[in-house]
Amino acid sequence: METRATRGSIVFAGSFNEELISTMNQPVRCVHSLFDAIGELATCNTSDLVEAVIVDDELLLDTCTEHLDALRRVDPTAIIIVAGSGSRADQADGSITKDSTAERLSAAIVSAKSKPTEHDDAIYEIDLDEVLGISDGAKIVKDSSHLGVIDLVRALIHAPASFKDVLVDLLKQQTGWTFCAIIDDRSSAPESSLVASLRYGHEEHGLLAATGATKSELTRLSRWAACWLDLAHRQRKLKLLAYKDDLSGAWNRRFLRTCFARELQIARDARRPLTIMIFDIDDFKHYNDCWGHDAGDDIIREIVRLLRTIIRRGDHVCRIGGDEFAVLFCDPEPPREPGSNHPTTVEILAKRFQEQVAKARFPKLGDEATGVLSISGGLATFPWDSSDLDELLKKADQRLLQSKRDGKNSINIGRNE
Repeated sequence: METRATRGSIVFAGSFNEELISTMNQPVRCVHSLFDAIGELATCNTSDLVEAVIVDDELLLDTCTEHLDALRRVDPTAIIIVAGSGSRADQADGSITKDSTAERLSAAIVSAKSKPTEHDDAIYEIDLDEVLGISDGAKIVKDSSHLGVIDLVRALIHAPASFKDVLVDLLKQQTGWTFCAIIDDRSSAPESSLVASLRYGHEEHGLLAATGATKSELTRLSRWAACWLDLAHRQRKLKLLAYKDDLSGAWNRRFLRTCFARELQIARDARRPLTIMIFDIDDFKHYNDCWGHDAGDDIIREIVRLLRTIIRRGDHVCRIGGDEFAVLFCDPEPPREPGSNHPTTVEILAKRFQEQVAKARFPKLGDEATGVLSISGGLATFPWDSSDLDELLKKADQRLLQSKRDGKNSINIGRNE
């Protein structure tokens, strides 16, 4: 089977240089309007698919979004390139100038296909439902011989981590393919299988490999599967928005409470400690007032970045207020320091973070970019301080306030109380 990079025709919608059109090394179709371009997408068949639509930006006017959405609704797998000034290309997959060559256009199409998406964000690597304890695999049908669309919906709602498995099982059941898998690269597929891109709009969701499929069947079902995968990705994005802080990329207060409740139960069952640290930036209002909110935003982002380089893989950073943060130290791995216990290890991490903040550079603070920031915090640990979530948060917050009263730039661990 041909790859997505080489198959299909190019549709030019609008007025274009004849030299550009004549030098293309793929079949070309020229139309005068966006409606004709939509017609080309709607009437193409599996043996002559449209690779890309090149749109003259003069056809878009003030309805750019609506027109590009209309093209994507007809065929979400086609690349859309806008030709012109580039001012209307934000919603397209790429852009070229009117005097571009065939080589530049081909490069723009290839670039659009390889463009990184939010799938590359490291935060997408975690199983959010598992971390929060809100997945319910019991509602997923175990008998893969009687699957239906409703089972895909159940997987999306109750156990997103199993969604791809349910989707593959459903494809196998409905087609009788001897092999079917969603893969990241062609080298992972058996030599006897056909491979199709799982592309929806400008999003890539991998490749669908199948043994026993016809080319037209695989093309049709890969488009269907890509729609479901895009829906799963969009739902994941929405769920992340509900639990993430937009400015810093840290988790938010909702995440903290949900995750803390689950981790506290795990700590009880495993009879192991669990520590929460709450801290804020000393005199943060001063930096906002003197250097502006852009400088304040930079400080917030840098604080989160620094903290992520110090904590362990299973710990969580949360922004719970303007300049107030919480760190949930719940990594189940053994302590990094040989022979150390949980509280000592956490204290080492907290102190190390405090030192890093003092050394951090913030260019927007000018000559005072180094050594002007400090933090004050408080720690509380289950089971010694409390076995109740709210009481642990209250203890950590009280110790933060005590750090402020003691002159700031300190972390109160509460051992002298």
